[in-house]
Amino acid sequence: MGYRPGSTLVLYTDGLIERRGEDIYAGLDRLAHSVEHHHLLGPEPLADAVLADLVPAPQRGPDDDTALVVIRL
Repeated sequence: MGYRPGSTLVLYTDGLIERRGEDIYAGLDRLAHSVEHHHLLGPEPLADAVLADLVPAPQRGPDDDTALVVIRL
């Protein structure tokens, strides 16, 4: 599998997808759905949209540190 010009690379830490008491595949599915839904956005707006979709609401706060990098090749 190779990368082609225009491909998007998404790098993230476990805090973005893992939730206590939940199967990790649920978080991976959330991430895949979010990236697919917002795939036409540029890297910065895509990162903002993914964070908005996946990071818990501010009143509760995230359970873990979260880092996300989106690169358009």
